[in-house]
Amino acid sequence: MVKRFLVTGATGFIGNAVIRALRNDGHDVTAIGSADLDLLTASGGQLADLAGGAGATHCLHCAWYTNHADYLINPVNRDWLAASLRLADACRGIRFVGLGTCLEYDLALARPCVEDMTPLAPETLYACCKRDLFEALDGDVAWARVFFVYGPGDRAGRLVPAMVARFARGEQAGPTFGGLRRDYIHVDDLAAQIINIALANVRGAINTGTGEAPSLSDIYAAGAAAFSRPELAFGNAEVGSQPPLIQADMTRFRRTVGGPPPRTVEEGLRDLIA
Repeated sequence: MVKRFLVTGATGFIGNAVIRALRNDGHDVTAIGSADLDLLTASGGQLADLAGGAGATHCLHCAWYTNHADYLINPVNRDWLAASLRLADACRGIRFVGLGTCLEYDLALARPCVEDMTPLAPETLYACCKRDLFEALDGDVAWARVFFVYGPGDRAGRLVPAMVARFARGEQAGPTFGGLRRDYIHVDDLAAQIINIALANVRGAINTGTGEAPSLSDIYAAGAAAFSRPELAFGNAEVGSQPPLIQADMTRFRRTVGGPPPRTVEEGLRDLIA
């Protein structure tokens, strides 16, 4: 059955992938990017008119400040929290899905994150604002906690694009802290999970990811193998002062939402490089 989706963050990495997937599935989409409407300055009335004019049955809120250099600490996170609350209020009566972050969890525990068991202990302004938004929302709301993402449209300088660029030039490369284990999902698989969450009868926090957490050294090895140049990758077992494991427990997702399993990192990197 065709639904009408209002999607914010239309030009962003995740939002763009979500819109592509929705349109490929035949849904009606009203895509909102920064050139269409500035969510930070839009009034509640403007947002209500937007949702009503679109005839939306669902709102997927993918927009936020994501500049890789300072998104964790930039004060604009507070503005995004306020704007997101106005948007959610304007969308009362329709299904609302917000994007959270794995950084809301207490990552010092170094075990897979479970929605209703792992404590929340955000350590950055970004993660605190996401947590505060989650706790303020009510009604027909799902909160998709995003872990680590890669794929087409990713920003230069992030781990996977930087790795791919090095290997594409035939240069050797490896991670600084190769022992860190992270749950990385291809952005198109993430988009499918977000859409399935929107269409499912599930509320509250729900993890998105693969449920696996290869080491960064393993990810570099998979990237070099995708270029058929395994000798280009080198690794180590260092973890530094960062959380050694950030991994999604996907039990709730599989039980309440389901859908095809996401690609492994090896499969996803082969698809990306191809």
